[in-house]
Amino acid sequence: MVTFDLTMLLMYPLAGLLAVTAHEFAHVLLPLRAGASGVRVQLGVDGGLPLARFRVGQVTVDVRRFPFWAGRAHWDHATLTLASWAWAIALGPLSSAALCALGVLLWRGGGELAGPFGQALAVFTGLQALVTAAPVRYPAWMGLGAGMPSDGRQLLDHWRGRQRANA
Repeated sequence: MVTFDLTMLLMYPLAGLLAVTAHEFAHVLLPLRAGASGVRVQLGVDGGLPLARFRVGQVTVDVRRFPFWAGRAHWDHATLTLASWAWAIALGPLSSAALCALGVLLWRGGGELAGPFGQALAVFTGLQALVTAAPVRYPAWMGLGAGMPSDGRQLLDHWRGRQRANA
């Protein structure tokens, strides 16, 4: 028998918001350290005007529709070495994997609220880590523009370009 659990229903958007925010802010850690300009984090899908815009330190944050679903990070690439750029891209999926591990711990040892939140966090960030690390171009239905490369695809294209340049 399938039962409706309002607590679990509320935990997934909450976990998604935390996951997307952590993933996108992980991308901008190295650019901020390198003094990059134009650092911006978008939480939510493309299209329309931001629902909210504010600053967190040197980062401009745009909150759009469905901020628990997708996001992206922007910065001026001129201040980063190629290795720093690659690490900045890789930190997104790595942060998702770390949050997945935290979610599993909460799920296994959590109580009435921490357990369901841990479950939602583990499932969401586990899928997020896999989807963003896979070397693909996103379909239009994901809300980030048809053909936008995943983090894994950006890293693969970067590596292939370096291989051709060294040949």
